[in-house]
Amino acid sequence: MGAGFSGLAAAVDLVDAGYDVIVFEARSRVGGRVWSEPIDGPNGTGPIIERGAEFVLDGYDHMRGWLDRFGLELANTGMSYYERDAYGVDNVSRADMRDAAAVLAAAPRSVSDAVGDVLARIDVRPDVAAAVGARIQVSSAFGIDQLNVSVIDHAGSFTALPSFRVATGNQSLAKAMAAFLGERVRLETAVSSIEWHDHGATMTTDSAHDDVDAVIVTIPLPHLREFPFAPQLPDERHEALDRMTMGNAAKAHMLLKASAPTSAVLSVKDLFWCWTCTGIDGSVVPVLNTFAGSPDSVSRLDTENGPRSWANRLAEIRSDLDLDLDSTVITTWHDDPWARGAYTADTVRQLPGDASIFSAPLGCLYFAGEHTAGEWSGLMEGALRTGSRAAAELMSQKPLA
Repeated sequence: MGAGFSGLAAAVDLVDAGYDVIVFEARSRVGGRVWSEPIDGPNGTGPIIERGAEFVLDGYDHMRGWLDRFGLELANTGMSYYERDAYGVDNVSRADMRDAAAVLAAAPRSVSDAVGDVLARIDVRPDVAAAVGARIQVSSAFGIDQLNVSVIDHAGSFTALPSFRVATGNQSLAKAMAAFLGERVRLETAVSSIEWHDHGATMTTDSAHDDVDAVIVTIPLPHLREFPFAPQLPDERHEALDRMTMGNAAKAHMLLKASAPTSAVLSVKDLFWCWTCTGIDGSVVPVLNTFAGSPDSVSRLDTENGPRSWANRLAEIRSDLDLDLDSTVITTWHDDPWARGAYTADTVRQLPGDASIFSAPLGCLYFAGEHTAGEWSGLMEGALRTGSRAAAELMSQKPLA
């Protein structure tokens, strides 16, 4: 159920092992929150932009294995996702942010602390603390006053490491998986309910009732809370689901009128960052990419009234670039009917083990998706890992005859 990275990974693993598989996908495309699309240029189709998940980072070993399988290349971005120049604060260097992040990571904390609580206690210049807090908030897509301190350990790296994208667009992996699966993938086929028991289930769509032996559920967190399972999931699972939080993010892309170097700039007050990067041929792609993270930043940018507000702010911040403001493309996820948010945010409401409680197999139901990925939540790597994990659980409990 779902043809994002997790659902497709599970389906391919199962087909490899000889299982019969159907993939139900409500959208008209595969990939879910991984969405690659050309941005129109003055002479026709322009460069590919990532309207959803973007960077292939350190430790993405599972994703690299999938890319190798389907012969897909990575392009080095020529900049680092982990390091950004701070805009809007005085004399804050990348080294200042890196040193402050190390102090933050080593600071005493309690399980009830939010990132903002710990950040307020450490001995760091206020402007530097603001920059570090903005970096963590943007990456986590939620406010530091509610983010669990655990995100400091895996969402706050400030060390310069290489960053990559799939050369032909990250969605190319989803498309390659879907091509392998062929007619097993049913697009524009939303599942409206599941009646399940220990040995099988009936999946209902607008056009059919399909009886199956098992279901791997990969739909995003907001849909899980209200999805009509019959019988409903146990209270313990619903309580874990209710404590899990969906972050909010938006992206903006605009064409460059002139060549530019690679860059990475964080607007501390606006809570977004923007970057220019290289493509597969090593030249800088003529696009300014922008990511805003957290509900506050997205609402402040007034995206509901079009791209102009965000575009004008970018023109001010990146006055070093010759921007084509009229080419701006905005992508929001909170109003996408099949996502209703960006990715999971680890907040103080969540208890240790909630993801494990929810993702454990239940009768014929198995659960995958970035929200079940623990320390890899919110990432393409996490989605892929959980798809393979759920497929392995299914194969262990329901071996082929």
